[in-house]
Amino acid sequence: MASHCNTQYFLNPRLSFRLLALVGTLTWHFLVTEGAGPIELRGEVGGSVTFSCPVAKQKLKFVYFQRGEIFVNGYYESKNTTQLAWKNTRVDDDKTTMHMYHLNISHHGEYQCHFQYSDNSGAQKQVIHLSLTANYSKPALSVHCSDDNHRYSCLVTCASHYGYPSKKVKWNEPAIQMWKVLNSSEISDPKTMMVNSSSTAYFNCSNGKTSVRCSVGDVSSDMVSICSPRDPPPVFHNLVIIAILATMGISIILILLLYWRCKKGQRGAAAVDFMLIHGDVRKCEEEATVHNEKNEATEAS
Repeated sequence: MASHCNTQYFLNPRLSFRLLALVGTLTWHFLVTEGAGPIELRGEVGGSVTFSCPVAKQKLKFVYFQRGEIFVNGYYESKNTTQLAWKNTRVDDDKTTMHMYHLNISHHGEYQCHFQYSDNSGAQKQVIHLSLTANYSKPALSVHCSDDNHRYSCLVTCASHYGYPSKKVKWNEPAIQMWKVLNSSEISDPKTMMVNSSSTAYFNCSNGKTSVRCSVGDVSSDMVSICSPRDPPPVFHNLVIIAILATMGISIILILLLYWRCKKGQRGAAAVDFMLIHGDVRKCEEEATVHNEKNEATEAS
């Protein structure tokens, strides 16, 4: 939080004494009357929150907000505190209300409101506790199923990001009995302090199909089915196989038809040749018979 203060002013020797005197005045805790109980404020990361100091309608000598020993913002009748104010804060004209913007996790914690009336009745302090939250992203489920060693099972991972405060993944109770959480983790980002929460669970699929869901904080995942029967081959793959088999069958039928026609053609050609050969023989025999008859007629005459 020190980054919100203008530390360059402390490097100026002239300003150092005055600022130290001011801070010494603002952080002087003894002889201070404390309020009855802390005021609880709640805000969301990225949003804004309003601090109010419970003062009466009297003239104030000072009223300011502080975190630990660090001045945040406020009013002092005889000193200018503008240079010390956090840049993400603004004090209303009534001097008793402070708005803080662009909240991040580092703003979470305890603050004090210090005030004193002009009648020198004594300084008073009110403790204010600021709690910040950040909604986790909707948990996402990733599923990996396998049949190792003939034991069909699924590993399911639930992951949710950028939440605060740290929260564990919770699993719904699935219908199957044989399941267990293998690991869980809540990892805080070192810069933003936002938390990523995840968990992996093992599910034995011997009892068949079931559904699972997980949640982180108030945010739940979609319901996902696991342990489903093995998917059949894709329809396109089946069609390709059927087309190939049909093509092969048609090709075999065409080859057989061509073979049959070829054989039939060969038998027809052989018959024609036989007929031609025997036709020539008969013709020769007929011609020989006619020739012999003529010779016999000649000799008889």
